[in-house]
Amino acid sequence: MIQPLSGENLSEELRTAVRRFESGLCEQAGQLCLSILDHNPHDAWALYLLRLVERRLARPKPSTKPALIWQFDPARAWESDWLQTLLGDVVEKSIVDNSWSQIAETMIVVDNRLVPEKVSYYRRAFEMGCRVILVHLSDEAFKDDLGAYQYCDGVIRNYRSDLLAGYSKIRFIPLGYKAGFTADAGAAKPAAARKYLWSFAGDAKKLTRGPMLQSMARAGDGFQHLSEGFGSRDALPTDAYRRLMDDSIVVPCPSGWSNLETFRVYEALEAGCIPIVEKRPGFDYFTQLLGPHPMPTVTHWEDAATLVMRLKAEDGLEPLRQACAAWWATYKPALTAEVGAFITDRLKAN
Repeated sequence: MIQPLSGENLSEELRTAVRRFESGLCEQAGQLCLSILDHNPHDAWALYLLRLVERRLARPKPSTKPALIWQFDPARAWESDWLQTLLGDVVEKSIVDNSWSQIAETMIVVDNRLVPEKVSYYRRAFEMGCRVILVHLSDEAFKDDLGAYQYCDGVIRNYRSDLLAGYSKIRFIPLGYKAGFTADAGAAKPAAARKYLWSFAGDAKKLTRGPMLQSMARAGDGFQHLSEGFGSRDALPTDAYRRLMDDSIVVPCPSGWSNLETFRVYEALEAGCIPIVEKRPGFDYFTQLLGPHPMPTVTHWEDAATLVMRLKAEDGLEPLRQACAAWWATYKPALTAEVGAFITDRLKAN
């Protein structure tokens, strides 16, 4: 978690330094930090505040595009194509490090499975005066250690969190589509040209997926391919999965193990389908993450089949499919622009 400079663990001198910093009296705050460090060179909080003071007083650096540094192999990242869409025009070069040793003056670091041992890398970059945007992936269960956040100028992460939403330095992004899904994609077919009213391919054991399949069976004209898990041997290859999506009108998108959000939602949108997404009482995750959207949303999956059958009877499938496709086509470039602006603003922030 992000740790503020407050609490009973701070000395009175350091508290005074914090008050000076928060009042804009940075030179006084810096002098107090230096005094503390003269007596205790290992005071981590005094050093941290001193670096913040130095950043605020530093002259603006020349505008340069940051380096993109991967701390795991991008070839094994489901999000690699999606991040290329969002970051492609923002970065200068891409480096695969995977050793937490490469540091650039301005950098965007893509990392996952954050543990306390990784914090020293981000702290080292911070103390060197580097500007760092962390792209934090795969924290679906909210188990990762967030100690690195305090040393970053900004954090872009998937899986929206209400507990983190109040921090201005954190920007949430959707999961997007998995790597390879958009390869050789043609124009989306209209509903009348699609083979299946609905389809589902994946693991049926997760949370609400059983009730979803029972409900959708009532809608008829569906297809399902059940597998052991995400990326398992019996899962559909990406190209076959894309062909299934291209031939499906409706794609129900139940939750994963720990989160309502799955890649399936954005793959369905990318293929011009109608995703049906899930919400919980008092918790409309997708509206909180994406803003207003046209995707049908259900709290109880038994309502999904009724919804689909009504749309079919009223000839409403194609208009809704077009509405979802048009919204997604507008949303993606807008998101790319917002992410780029966030990175630019955070790299310039004091």
